Amino acid sequence: MHRKKTSHRIEIIIMLPIVLVVICCCVSVIRSETCFGQTEKSLISTIQSSLKTLEEKLQGKSASRCPTGWEKYNNHCYYVSADKTKNWYKSERQCRDIGGYLVQVTDSAEDSWIAKLIQKTGQHSTSYWMGAANGKEGKWSWVNDSFKVQYSNWAPGEPSGGTNQCAQIWYRSNYKWDDTPCNRLGKGYICERTQEPNCPSY
Repeated sequence: MHRKKTSHRIEIIIMLPIVLVVICCCVSVIRSETCFGQTEKSLISTIQSSLKTLEEKLQGKSASRCPTGWEKYNNHCYYVSADKTKNWYKSERQCRDIGGYLVQVTDSAEDSWIAKLIQKTGQHSTSYWMGAANGKEGKWSWVNDSFKVQYSNWAPGEPSGGTNQCAQIWYRSNYKWDDTPCNRLGKGYICERTQEPNCPSY
C-alpha cells in the first residue's frame, strides 16, 4: 500500500512539469491568437474605411454630368444657342463640332421640357433649329441617326411642304414645330448630346 502511494506521488511529480509546460504553451497560443485577432480587426476596419473613401471618390468621378453651359434632362445634355447667323446646315455642323447634334425630340415630356428651357434662357422671341429634316418621299427623319420621326408636335397646318425641308421650334406657335427653308437665317439652334461619365481617357 505504501509503495502504491509512493508510486502515485512520483507519477504526479513527473507529470506536473509536463502539465505546466502544456498550460504555458496554451496561454501563449491564446495570447498570440488574441493579439492577432485585434490586429486583424484593426486592419479590416482600416481597409473598409479606405474602400469606402475610394468608392465615394470613384462615384464622384464616374458620375455622369453635362459640360459647362449644357442643361441635363434624362441622361442627355442640351445646349441652347441664340446665335442667329447660321442656317440649318451650319447649325448642325456646329453641334457636331461641340460633341452633339441638332436636338432630337422623341416624346411630349421632352418637348415640354425644351420649351421651358427656351423660356429659361430669356430668348422668348427666337425660333430654334431642330434635327428633323424632310428627306426623300416626304418622310421626316432625324439627322442624328436617320430614324423616322415618330413623335411630332407640328403647329396647325404644318408641315406645309414645298421648299420647307427643315424643322424649327417656332416661338410664334408657342414652341410647336414648323417646317421652313433650310438656308434661312435668323434662328438659334439647340444641340443635344448623350450624357457621358466623367472618366479620364486612356
